[in-house]
Amino acid sequence: MRKHTYIGFSLIVFMIFAISATAQTPAGGETSEQKDGLKSAPTNKLQYMHGRLSYRKKVPEGFERGREDWWLTYNRDGSRTMRTLAMTDDSKFVRDVIYTIDANGRPLRIYDQIQVDNQLVGSGYFQVTGDTMTVVTDGIDTGHTVQEIPVPERFHVMTHAVMLDGWPAWAYQGDELGTQTISTYSTSPTWNGTTGPLGYMIKQHPTFLGTEEITVPAGTFQTRHYSWGDPDPERALHVWVTGEHNILVQYNTPASAMVYVLESLTVEPQTD
Repeated sequence: MRKHTYIGFSLIVFMIFAISATAQTPAGGETSEQKDGLKSAPTNKLQYMHGRLSYRKKVPEGFERGREDWWLTYNRDGSRTMRTLAMTDDSKFVRDVIYTIDANGRPLRIYDQIQVDNQLVGSGYFQVTGDTMTVVTDGIDTGHTVQEIPVPERFHVMTHAVMLDGWPAWAYQGDELGTQTISTYSTSPTWNGTTGPLGYMIKQHPTFLGTEEITVPAGTFQTRHYSWGDPDPERALHVWVTGEHNILVQYNTPASAMVYVLESLTVEPQTD
């Protein structure tokens, strides 16, 4: 019974995802390589953009071991929805995430599914209502679980989708340089998120290091640079995000063999 419920739950969510993606994808569009980040969408306008993040090894330079396609809608009510599809060639890892935040950047709804090779590792749905987040997960190691977790006004859900590793910036208050503490629900204890998505609350300590202009395959961008994790800057996680939507431009840990760079970015025309 648990197996049938698990498969049925995943199938229903992905049917909704497929219908939503078809309805919201306009034709045409232009590739953006501007220096000033993404343009702001006017009130009551729908803005849509999409692109690809490249997972690259530093040695040999530029060797791609995976990629993450993403689609973002800036909705008419001010909320934002990011959809990501990540996959690696060597470890045969596939992750699907749908992540919606409100106009203030607070998580609202999230769906997360992980598959490794020919095995579905787990799936989960996260719903925030007031100061409570309901987490419903099914996993090969944990079975079916339901959590009711108190959450603060500002927090983040770490799905381990790399494009969304820039979204802790929503929980960072203000633009002053320095370190803050934010509450985060981590969906996996592993560095690459290959388990879960049943997780737990942790504390993260992002540091805002300032603004920088950086160039990646998608173009040159004005970015905000954050780091967190290890106090050693060589082992800390560094992310560069751009624009009002906190689009990830680059993710790098200096001591790591990997770097993640924005390979393409297309901003579609706004619609009423």
